Amino acid sequence: MPTTAFFAYPNSDRSVKDAIARSVELSEGAELVIKPWENMSILGFKLDDLIRDQINEVDFLIADITYSNHNVFYEIGYAMAVGKPVLLTVNTAIEHSVKRVQSLGLFDTTGWLAYENGDDLWVKLQEWNNICWKNLYEAKRNHTQPLFILDTFGKTDFRNQIFHAVEHSKVQKRIFDPDQNPRLTAANAISEISASAGVIIPIIASNIVDNRNHNLRAAFLLGLAHGYEIEALSIQYENQPIPIDYRDFITNSTYRYETERHVESYCSETLVRNQQREARERRNAPGVIGQISLGASFAENETQTLGHYFIRTAEFARALRAEGAVVVGRKGSGKSAVFQQVAEVIGRDREVCIVDLRPASHNLSEMREELLGVVKAGVFEHTIAAFWQYILYIEVLLKIREIVLPRSKNDYGLQERVRKIEEDFHLTESVVSGDFTSRLEAAVQMVIQEVMNLKDDADIREKLTNLMFEAPIPKLREAILSFEDQYSDIVLLIDDLDKGWPPRRVEEHDVITVRHLIEVLNRIHRDLGRREVLFRHIVFLRSDIYERLVEQTSDRGKYNVINVDWSDSEQLRHLLHQRVTSEVDKEMQDQAWLAINPTIDGEEAVSSMIEHSLRRPRFLIDLCERVLSFAINRGHEIVTGADLQDGIRQMSLYLVSDFGYELRDVAGTPEDIFYRFIGKPDLLTTGEIEALLNENELGLEVNEAIDLLLWYGFLGIVSGNRPTFIYDRAYDFRRLEAERPEKNTEILYAANPAFIVGLNKD
Repeated sequence: MPTTAFFAYPNSDRSVKDAIARSVELSEGAELVIKPWENMSILGFKLDDLIRDQINEVDFLIADITYSNHNVFYEIGYAMAVGKPVLLTVNTAIEHSVKRVQSLGLFDTTGWLAYENGDDLWVKLQEWNNICWKNLYEAKRNHTQPLFILDTFGKTDFRNQIFHAVEHSKVQKRIFDPDQNPRLTAANAISEISASAGVIIPIIASNIVDNRNHNLRAAFLLGLAHGYEIEALSIQYENQPIPIDYRDFITNSTYRYETERHVESYCSETLVRNQQREARERRNAPGVIGQISLGASFAENETQTLGHYFIRTAEFARALRAEGAVVVGRKGSGKSAVFQQVAEVIGRDREVCIVDLRPASHNLSEMREELLGVVKAGVFEHTIAAFWQYILYIEVLLKIREIVLPRSKNDYGLQERVRKIEEDFHLTESVVSGDFTSRLEAAVQMVIQEVMNLKDDADIREKLTNLMFEAPIPKLREAILSFEDQYSDIVLLIDDLDKGWPPRRVEEHDVITVRHLIEVLNRIHRDLGRREVLFRHIVFLRSDIYERLVEQTSDRGKYNVINVDWSDSEQLRHLLHQRVTSEVDKEMQDQAWLAINPTIDGEEAVSSMIEHSLRRPRFLIDLCERVLSFAINRGHEIVTGADLQDGIRQMSLYLVSDFGYELRDVAGTPEDIFYRFIGKPDLLTTGEIEALLNENELGLEVNEAIDLLLWYGFLGIVSGNRPTFIYDRAYDFRRLEAERPEKNTEILYAANPAFIVGLNKD
């Protein structure tokens, strides 16, 4: 009996269509019969139902991704979810075809078949059984965080309305945020969707930044959801035409309350489905390797399970004890994990009032620009200091109200105290039901409205002093102290302030904003301390933001800084071991560790992963997840050399993409800066690097660019027989600079293999 395949492809490019038509022609009467989508009889049928039926009936799916297409991506996702082998094809005779596929990152872990014409394609398709990608692994239902959301790169009002409604519903969520992680792989998407009881997928308009990549991910995720029999909420804000394969599954919204109503209703349905038993049987990989679950690399996506394998480092212990501190670390170093676990551990004491603020949907710089649009720089500093004191006191008071409300049910006196603060500070339903972001924005708008009615700087200063200091702040402080009998002490944690900062160098006023925040926190600590109330606070910052902060501070030792960057490979090995063994039966833990960490070419696999992770926990977990995905979906019971190398190669592409964007955001360099090093020698002199980097294009001097590449770990300084990278010197740039030879000696630099492996792949 012949093998059958359904061929999905876009109906746009003639070269691709001709090649596919030729392979279909050659398949007539052969052992492999190819069914192109254009040959389907659709009379009297809905095309979307018919296509899904065709995928269910054939032996495997062939999908051409030379050009990205929403319908094709939906069909790929659906086929993977229902367990069909999938063979992706790319016509490499088309210019930039491979680059387009690689830039999205969705198929990093699946691979694809490269062809140049119809005859070439037909010959290679004969090996379909050896090169198809089949999904052999699904995640267990995540009952503690049952909702998954595809976030958008630009945090638009439509997006914020969705997140506000989810927060209001109280359902726990997991998120893929392209602003934090530029590449979503098919393996990661499958893990997230299969673990979900509900999935929210926004479809964004063509004028919104990153709409192409976002809507392609959306199509793929929706296909996965339907394959896993999950009724996803795919919602768009306007009635734009959407792809035919899933047009009946799109919910339209035309105004804010409609969006929030759709989302809140869906969240209620998700909670119900989360309590129901899964109807489908899970597909598990063979052996102990199928039991391994590494958890999420982002702490935000594992709020309920992180404690099972969180490593309690000395830095974490310092954060727990600190009365006031700044926790700093590079992206992926685990700052959010420390934030989450500090909140978890301290929160076990029911007498502590813990206020955890994460303005994840808020662009602090946009609000700074709004203020600078109506006030001068000097007035801005005066305003921002008062602003922080006002908003932080409000947040503490709201948290106290939240703690006290359940206790006041049978206590009339306590009810009256709550009613009084609600009346005195206008704590309406819209205020208390909102999030930190919405209240922050409301406070900024209040200041702007007051300022716009005044012209003279002196009048503005006086008005702002009266508005924020003379009346509200003392009253807020007294209100907080009036509930002293309801809490033992107050702990305030602030994270994510540096999310969404402008795509250039960090602005001076952004750093001023953070400096005033820390100074205000210290002032609140002193003010409440005089009344014998212990106020503790921790601010979590990216390392580059903190370094700019220190540059602008005369007293460099004034901040109690806790650095959570990792540089010890043994600590990282321990972290990964905890992750690998946490979900495996105790008697199988050693076997599970050996399955993920065999000795390959004389070196343990985990050692190789650590050296290709830049010593950052998030990158190490992501890399291990990629290696594990290759092993599972190839039917291997332990990781092989090919699994390891392919995982490292795909992680390298991720690092090139992620760090390219990060360098762009921090320094304004082109996001493709690393591509200048493709095919270049392993060792480079300063002159050779200068020839690769054009000062006019970079917007900064070459020496400054080299320092940035050293700071980010892309370049290392060669001294002796091996290069030294910044993580080899505990992320201390001055110690790394000491590796440079004397001025009259030629300096040699080495590009980090963690990046170069992917760049130099054909």
